[in-house]
Parts: sequence; C-alpha cells; structure tokens
Amino acid sequence: MIKRRDLMLAAMSAGTMSALPASTLAKSVEPDTPHQKKDGFSLALGGGAAKAFAHIPILEAMDELGTKPAEISGTSMGAILGSFYASGMSGSEIREFTVELFTEKAKLLNTLFLKNGKTWSSLFNLSRPAIIDPIVLFETVFPKTHANTFEDLGIPLKVIATDFYTQSEVVLTKGPLLPAIAASSALPMLLTPVKIDEKVLIDGGFVNPTPFDVLDGDRHYTVGVDVTGSDFSKKHLPSGLETWIGSVSITLHSLVTSKLQCSTPDLFIEPPIGKFLTMDFFKVEDIIAAAEPAKDEFKRGLSQLLEKS
Repeated sequence: MIKRRDLMLAAMSAGTMSALPASTLAKSVEPDTPHQKKDGFSLALGGGAAKAFAHIPILEAMDELGTKPAEISGTSMGAILGSFYASGMSGSEIREFTVELFTEKAKLLNTLFLKNGKTWSSLFNLSRPAIIDPIVLFETVFPKTHANTFEDLGIPLKVIATDFYTQSEVVLTKGPLLPAIAASSALPMLLTPVKIDEKVLIDGGFVNPTPFDVLDGDRHYTVGVDVTGSDFSKKHLPSGLETWIGSVSITLHSLVTSKLQCSTPDLFIEPPIGKFLTMDFFKVEDIIAAAEPAKDEFKRGLSQLLEKS
C-alpha cells in the first residue's frame, strides 16, 4: 500500500510540490492516523488491454477470502472483467473462460465469423471510423451469463469512458451494459466509437486508466489494481504498430502516476506483468501466471483493511 507520506516525498524530490494547489496539498499531507472504520471495500480494475488479464488472480483471491466488493469500477478491459464478475461469474470461471477463448485460436475464429450468422462485413468494415465494431465483437464472444443491463448486475458497476468532443470523463452506471463496456474499450483506429446519450465515447483510459477515485471512499475502503506499467529488459526499435500501441500505454501510465501524486486508494496493487505488451492476448496464461504474486499481496492488504471495519 502506498502511503500519502511516501507520495509527498516523491513529489518533493521531483520538484512538483509547488505546482500543486493548496487544497490538494492539504489532502496529501493528512497524517497517517488510523483509518476510520468503513463498510467493506470497493474495487477499481484498470485498463491495459491484454495486461489486464492480471486482474483474474485478484478476482480469484476475493472468492478465496469469501468476500465481495461493495462496488466495482472499471476501464476498458478492467470494465469487461469487472462486468463478468458483477454478472455472477467466479474468478475461476473467468479464468477458464478467458484462457479457453484466447488459447483455442480456431475456436475463437469460428466464434467470431460463423456463430450466430455473423459475417466479416458485420465485424470488420473499413468504411467505419475504426476497423472493428466493439458491440458486435462483444455480443459474439461474451459469455451467455453476462448481464444485459447495469440493473441486472449483482454488484454495482461504474464503467469509465471518454467523451471525445468535450475531452472529459464519463461514468456510466445505468441502462444497457454492452454499449457502455464497448465505449470504455473503444481504442481509436481499432474499435469504433460508441454513441450513448448523444455523446461520442472512446476508450476510458484516456481520462482515467485505473478509476479508484470514482469509488465511494467515504463509505468503503478503496482498492486499485493498476496494470499500466512496463518493464522491458530487451529494447529494440519498435515497429509503427508497436509505437502506436506503446504510446497509448505511456499515456495511461503517466495519468495513473499523476493521479497518485494527489490521492491514493487505501490499497494499491501493481501485478508484475510489465514485460508483456498490451496486445499479447494469446499469452493469457503467461500473464495470469506472472500476476500470481499479486494475489497474496492483495489478500494480505485487504485482510488488514477489513480487520479495521
């Protein structure tokens, strides 16, 4: 868990202290007094495309502890996995579903292009603003048990998207679920923007990659799981595609780092999956295995928080 004191020292060493407003400084320097007792915890699952498979051991850890979050917030792939869990799937069921989906390539292609009469033209269309229609994609591959609306969920869910024209955060909490998740995941050039309530929405990572700050921190302990970091031992000249995707990852990680200088969740987990690329979907088993140490860290940290409740 990151303490505010540590963040303050980091901010001072980086020379950023003077740039923070007085109200933010006051919040940041709150003394490390014992936590006020709160009612359970809330969970934020960050975006990061394939790297977000690292959330699965965290979901399994909650099942093993026999506890559920009071609410979940999610961005992009974090919103997808959060919606699976809030729809009633267990962590182990999400692992099984995800591993099967991305390790059996022939079955995945069959699902995408033959199931339910879907055709190449309905999924891929070069005349659209992006290559893939995310709603058609998710309708095709999501589990049948997935909830249809926010109101059908067993756990309240907050889905983060970006309003393209106002360049602002949109928190979606009601109505049809699939368009909201599609909007949160709509990475430009790859997935088509989604229109909801007259707003044109794209990937929520551009405004809030790990959305712990939208959780009700007054009532619940807040837990953030961030998968935006990178740590590569081998460095090579990236291709054009790698540069584009990598630039998005840099943006997401920079946003999370900046947010942490102003406020922190009660528990902040960063699974050690930085060596993977955001598009390493077919390395799902390797990503989950690399994230396993974060499960024990999460269990210890959450148990300490809940003991105070």
